[in-house]
Amino acid sequence: MGQGYSLTTLPAGPSAIETPELADLIFEKGLQGARFLRTVRARHKSGIVVAKVCNKPGAQISFSDIAKALRRERKLLADVPNVLPYQRVIETSSVGVLVRQYIHSSLYDRISTRPFLESIEKKWIAFQLLCAVRDCHDRGIYHGDIKTENVLVTSWGWAFLTDFSSAFKPVYLPEDNPAEFSTFFDTSARRTCYLAPERFLPAGQKPSEKDVVQWNMDVFSLGCVLAELFTEAPTFTLSQLFRYRKGEYDPTVTLLSKIDDEHIRRLIGNMLQLDPEKRWHPQDYLDEHKGKAFPL
Repeated sequence: MGQGYSLTTLPAGPSAIETPELADLIFEKGLQGARFLRTVRARHKSGIVVAKVCNKPGAQISFSDIAKALRRERKLLADVPNVLPYQRVIETSSVGVLVRQYIHSSLYDRISTRPFLESIEKKWIAFQLLCAVRDCHDRGIYHGDIKTENVLVTSWGWAFLTDFSSAFKPVYLPEDNPAEFSTFFDTSARRTCYLAPERFLPAGQKPSEKDVVQWNMDVFSLGCVLAELFTEAPTFTLSQLFRYRKGEYDPTVTLLSKIDDEHIRRLIGNMLQLDPEKRWHPQDYLDEHKGKAFPL
């Protein structure tokens, strides 16, 4: 999906999704009307699901490579307890559809919902997410768009990392064209940006690495999620992220100073390092903060 689209060919309106391949789903309501992926809630005989629908800009476009990558992803992540990959990948002549289980609350929702999370509950969620990212990376799977909207939380505090996007969203974005970011990553229109700074390229610059998500990009994004979890405030807007790259904004002063636990502050501060080489692997954070930030 992502890399094969330009903003001039992306259809802006909703598309028909009544196809024989989806005959076992009863569509209930729209959840999100983004330009790239339209999200709806549907009912299946096994329970409620989320379907994400992507219009094809032309009948000649094929999603077969993306579908293959997502099915491989699902297989590799089958035994990971804190992830929720897409369970079905459907392609028709006009749309591609991704289907996964529905869970009511995202972490973004849960942070602002009473009863508010206690410190120990936040640490438990943070621990689970570090384990989830570690387990994904150990299997060679990288998320590509970790944010509070893509973390689901059950009523008993179990966290799931979901909506993996490295198979179909662009890795690098032009710094001088925020519309690209808005189309593919600002699906909630919050203007928050948790993508690693190195994913934005100056005008005319081409990626120096292979065009795939790197593990330390996910670590930065997870650091942004944990910062929002513990401060209950957005970590970066798009403009703040650009200022951070230029040395004009410091989240450790403006945001992380609000976190009482010094170990959590240090953990998140390291994850948000501007230099990707200075970020650690998830297991390193778990080892370093065992008995400190985390009681386990």
